[in-house]
Amino acid sequence: MDGDRVERVRIEAGGCALEVSPAVGGRIAALEIDGWDVLRRDGWTDREWGSFVMAPWVGRLRDGRVAWRGRTWWMPATEPPHALHGTVLDVPWTVVNLDATAVTLETGFGDAWPFAASIRRRIELREDRVVDRLTVTAGEPIPVIVGWHPWFRRRAVRLDNGDEAEPAFVSVRAGRRVELDAAGLPTGRLVAPNDQAMDDVLLELAAAPVVEWPGGPRLEIEAPAAAAWVVYAAQPDGVCVEPVTGLPDGLNGGLLGDPPVARPGAPVVAEMTIRWR
Repeated sequence: MDGDRVERVRIEAGGCALEVSPAVGGRIAALEIDGWDVLRRDGWTDREWGSFVMAPWVGRLRDGRVAWRGRTWWMPATEPPHALHGTVLDVPWTVVNLDATAVTLETGFGDAWPFAASIRRRIELREDRVVDRLTVTAGEPIPVIVGWHPWFRRRAVRLDNGDEAEPAFVSVRAGRRVELDAAGLPTGRLVAPNDQAMDDVLLELAAAPVVEWPGGPRLEIEAPAAAAWVVYAAQPDGVCVEPVTGLPDGLNGGLLGDPPVARPGAPVVAEMTIRWR
């Protein structure tokens, strides 16, 4: 199993490279841009490194509870008493296609999820961007929220000599912020954005978020299907800018209304693009 964890699929394009770890959530384990290493390659748990997928919910699911069309069930409390970041972030994904510049992976939602469904991730590397596309298919109508959780290094590192860039600067221009309680769950109120986001759920963005290292790379993140963006900058070794198609506990409704629904023949599809140059 330890050997499986360190296995990597590597793709390259135009002087840039990307590594994927199929065994650990099918995550992007490394991203190298023009000689700069920009993603955290390890963490104290599998929630703190690389760029992983959150599905079929994002953030915290209150008490692990989901109510849907008269049925109620409870997901495992991975951050007691709540369930955190879905069911696919640390499970094995299967590589279903691989070429020089793209990889496609797939997995199910696990035994605890009561519906037949699967998620496919296609990661394509180009010389100036990564295009990361998620597709959720289901055998019956099901609620599903997806998102990406990229951990960018606080200081990008030069691969040739180990030199570090200046600390990352994150720019997110939002109109409103979702107020969160002490557990990180929405209170039901929308408030003004903080001057500097530390652990914030943001709405109504005026422009694509930017992660920039002075003297190093500048990244723009686009996700047309995102209903909200989570910005986390409270950890000293990394920063996160997370596009999500719903809110924490959003499977149960809330501020944004009913969650997206995957239906037979009508999958839920979302795409994130990270651009540079």
